[in-house]
Amino acid sequence: MTTAVCQTTPLEWWRHLETFNISHQVGFLLENPLDHLPGYFLPWEKLGKNAAQLMASRKLRSEVYKLPLLDFHLLNGQEEYCLAHTLLATIAHCFVWQDNDIPKILPKAVAIPWFHISQYLGLNPVYCYLDCVLAMGRKVDPNRELDLSNLEVICPAPGSPHTDWFSLVLIQVELDFAKGIQDIVDIYDSMDSEDERRLILGLKGIENTVRRMQQTTTRMYERLDPAVFYNVLRPFYEGWGAHSKLLPEGLIFEGISDTPLQFVGGSAAQSSTIQVLDAVLGVEHSEDADRYLKQIREYMPAGHREFLYTVETGPSLKTYVQQSQHDGVKTAYNQCLKALVDFRTSHLLVAVDYVLKPSQNKEERQHHSAQGTGGTNFVSFLKSTRGRTVRSVLQLDGDTPVVNKELNINT
Repeated sequence: MTTAVCQTTPLEWWRHLETFNISHQVGFLLENPLDHLPGYFLPWEKLGKNAAQLMASRKLRSEVYKLPLLDFHLLNGQEEYCLAHTLLATIAHCFVWQDNDIPKILPKAVAIPWFHISQYLGLNPVYCYLDCVLAMGRKVDPNRELDLSNLEVICPAPGSPHTDWFSLVLIQVELDFAKGIQDIVDIYDSMDSEDERRLILGLKGIENTVRRMQQTTTRMYERLDPAVFYNVLRPFYEGWGAHSKLLPEGLIFEGISDTPLQFVGGSAAQSSTIQVLDAVLGVEHSEDADRYLKQIREYMPAGHREFLYTVETGPSLKTYVQQSQHDGVKTAYNQCLKALVDFRTSHLLVAVDYVLKPSQNKEERQHHSAQGTGGTNFVSFLKSTRGRTVRSVLQLDGDTPVVNKELNINT
């Protein structure tokens, strides 16, 4: 149901990132997220920011039925629409997943504005990566740099404040990626001008960016207990439809459709960062993995989706590197891929600790599964993407081959 991607984009896209709503400072994050909406929308804001607490006390649904039907047309600009989406998404998911007596109809006071706000943003009406990461973080101290030590969430999810750390770490991963955006620009500029010295510097910058992202990902362990994530936060991210054991027929949006709508839940795969790195480095995935990665783009903001399409159909870094006579270019390119392999290894191990291992607890197995909230068997999917990244590394004379070491993960 998302809006179509416009395929009329600048030929030299790396010089027009603002066209895709991408910032040199914060990357794919919303650059100036709002904390408040105009007073007319106070019912959404008050309920959205208190939804998790009301859900815990089983009082959220009764409050949702009291909500007035507000006119979403009075929202003004991208920032207001993003905050409205997050507030309504939080209300909707808390409403659906409050307890085991799962409703099949989302009341029109939430369903109608949320559906149309999602259309405006080019998103599906479900709690997605925009809500838990891209438009979620704000500075604690406005006078300090935006980083993990100076971040707080705008709209708490269930389990807050313990579960806030999940969003905050992912926001920092996005900030880490943002530091490498200029390197991506430099890489494509240097290919255009055939400046291989600058190309090598850009590739080294990308390698460092991926290493930073990997280090930040492993910080998840510092403040988030896997059991809390699995039993409290993860069920909240669940979507509705054939992939869902609890709501397999989907959810009816009152005032929008008499037929249940089906959407997968929030997933880290909805981040554009790794897909961009794959596109830049020319990593090609299996048919099944590629199909899923393309489908999950429907849960990304429209501009980010268009950006991925543009990178994939633009100049090929991989072809340029393969044709280069400069061994330093090939070596720097390989180092980027090796860093991406290491990132994917860390991501897989974190996912195993936070999803697979808790799912093997007999008491929880009947309620939840080890399937990803995005609808995948995440272990096989992450192993596959990691393996394809290994296979993308160029074999150079005198270079030690990268071995796709089998990870000992009992599924």
